[in-house]
Amino acid sequence: MAALANLQQHLTRFWALPYHQDDALNNKLKDVQSWQQTRIKHTHHELFSQPKNQLMAEYFLTQLYGGDEFKLLAKQLERILPKAQKLERLAKESALEAGSMGIQAAILAIELDLHLAQWLLTQELPVTEDNMLAAYRAVDEAEARRVQIANLKDVCYRTDKHLNSFMLKKAFALAKGTAYRYNFQPLYDFIDTGFQAMKPLKSVSHFIEPFCQQELLIIEQVHAADNDGKPMRFGVS
Repeated sequence: MAALANLQQHLTRFWALPYHQDDALNNKLKDVQSWQQTRIKHTHHELFSQPKNQLMAEYFLTQLYGGDEFKLLAKQLERILPKAQKLERLAKESALEAGSMGIQAAILAIELDLHLAQWLLTQELPVTEDNMLAAYRAVDEAEARRVQIANLKDVCYRTDKHLNSFMLKKAFALAKGTAYRYNFQPLYDFIDTGFQAMKPLKSVSHFIEPFCQQELLIIEQVHAADNDGKPMRFGVS
């Protein structure tokens, strides 16, 4: 099944990232990710604070944004994927594709922040707004970050399409017991968390479209210069 083959490729790329063997880089990456999470919460406070959006906001910050929780998930997936042929018979490929794409999106977020962390470490700089602005401009990955936003949007719409199909939703729910019995709980739960986060939403577009629009605007701003030749601010104190 293509979805699980792709998932193995994503995990191989993840474990090849240099911060796994470099404590200083790992610590700097954690600082960058923590700052990014604070920035995202601040930027999207109005959107995230709406009751119907809170599960989706939590899903973005904890499931699609890497960190230690993702590393634990990656370790569990690495262990179960060699036996994943059983899972291919339990769940619809569209659900597995949604999960695989979500994991890919999380890995890309880690990679992009890793590049910022590497630059900050080389410059011996702490993680502050001014230094993050400098890192963004020095690393200069605006286009890659646009791809990241597009991937997040794709994950959301694919998951929403699955959730709104009665047959697919029923098949996935029926697979839970068997998935747990064969120790495929990590992957099943990762996918199911996305489904649960979207349930309260009247339309996923009401969440993902304003989120992506604002993130794309920020990408433009931090890579642009004002009249004094200085980069625009993130707007986070």
